[in-house]
Amino acid sequence: MDRKLSSRIVLTCVLVLMLVFPAVKAVDAQTASNYFVTVNPATADSQMYTTVGRNWTVSFEALWSYGDDSGTAIEKATVTVKVFNSKTVAVDTLALNTTAGMVSFNYSSSTVDVLTFTPTKLVTSDGTEYDSELFDAENSVYGLQSESVVVWWDTFHVTLVSSDTDAADVTTVSVNVTYLLLPEEGLTLPEWATYSHQTFLPKTVHDANVTINGVKAEETSEGAFTANVSTWLPTAYIHVEVAQEGWVTAHTGFSFAHNVNRSSWGYTALSGLVLVVAVLTIFFVRRRKDGSKVLSLKNYPILGGVLLAVTSVISLYWGLVGLDSTLHGFDWVPLAMFGMLSFVFGSAASLLLLRKKLQPLVIFAINMPMITNLVGVKSSFDLYGLANPWLLMIVSLVLSFASAVLICNTDELFT
Repeated sequence: MDRKLSSRIVLTCVLVLMLVFPAVKAVDAQTASNYFVTVNPATADSQMYTTVGRNWTVSFEALWSYGDDSGTAIEKATVTVKVFNSKTVAVDTLALNTTAGMVSFNYSSSTVDVLTFTPTKLVTSDGTEYDSELFDAENSVYGLQSESVVVWWDTFHVTLVSSDTDAADVTTVSVNVTYLLLPEEGLTLPEWATYSHQTFLPKTVHDANVTINGVKAEETSEGAFTANVSTWLPTAYIHVEVAQEGWVTAHTGFSFAHNVNRSSWGYTALSGLVLVVAVLTIFFVRRRKDGSKVLSLKNYPILGGVLLAVTSVISLYWGLVGLDSTLHGFDWVPLAMFGMLSFVFGSAASLLLLRKKLQPLVIFAINMPMITNLVGVKSSFDLYGLANPWLLMIVSLVLSFASAVLICNTDELFT
C-alpha cells in the first residue's frame, strides 16, 4: 500500500509539472512585445553635455522592426519629436523628415536646463501613423517603440565665499566657481558626448578666466578665486565674469554693505539732511513773522520743490551706481542714463517751483525721479538677482507722491 501511495504522489507531481511548464511558456509568448517601427538614438550613448546657447546635433534612426522589412530603414517618413524640460513639461514639438532612415537636427537652449527629446509618432509616406497607442491585437504588435536623447545645457555657477570690507575704498572678494547642473560627484560621459571631449566632468571649474569687477582673479585653490577691487560706494556691487574655451561667458552679480564706506556716506547724508532742515527752519521762521503758516497754500511750491530735490539727489545716487557698476562689468547703462537725466530734470523742476512757472512741465518732471528710483532700480537689480533696496525705494516713492500732491494743488500760484 505504501508503494502504491508513493507512486501516485510521484505520478501526480509529474503530471502537474507537465501541465505547468507549457502554460508558463505560453504566457511568456503572449507577453513578448513586438513593434512595427522603432526610432532610437543614432549613437550608442543617448546623453550629451554642452554649454548653454550652443547648438547640439541630435540624431535618431527609424527602422522597420516587424514583418518582411524588419531591420531596414524607413525612408520618406515624418517623425514627431517632443522636447521635455527637466520638470517633464513639453516645451517644443518638432516634425522632422527622415533621410535614408535618419533624422538629424540642431537644437539650442538659451536657458540652463536638461532637455529630453522623445520620438512620439512616425508617419510613413502613404500616411500610415505609428505611435505608442497603436496596437494590433490579432498579432500582438504595437505601433512604435522609441528611446530618448538627453542633452544637458549647463553654465557656470558662482557663489560668494567671503568678502572683506574693513578697509576704505577696497574690498577683498573670494568666490567659488562650479558648473551649475553637474552633481557633486561629477559626471562621466563618452568623449564625443561633450564639446571638450572630456570623459569625466568634475563639479568644480579649474583654469577658468575669472575677473571680479574687471580685475583678474587669482585661483587660490581648485574652483576658488580671489581678487582685491576698489569700492567707493556704501554698498559694494561685485560683478564676476567667468570665461573658458568653448563655453559661453557667464556673468554673476553680488551686493553687500561696505562697512567703512557706509559709515562715511552715512555721516555725509546726515550732514546734508541737517543742513536742509536748518535752511527750511530759518526760511519758515522768517515767513512766520509775516503771519503765514508752514503748511499754507503759499508754501506748497517750496515744500514740493524741496521734496523733489531730495528725490532728484537719490536719482543722482542711482545714476552714479549705474555708471560705476557699468565700468566694472554690470549691464547697467540704462540705470546710469536715467539716473543722471532724472537728476537734471528734477533739479530744473525744483528751480521752476521756486519761481512758480510752467506747472505742467514740473508735474511731468516729477515722474522722472519716481520711475528711476523704483522701476529703474528694480529692473536693474532683478537682472542679476540682487536684493532690492526696498527701504530707500519706498522712501523715495513716498517723497515723490507727497511732492506731486503739493504741486498739483497750487494751480492758482503758477504763472
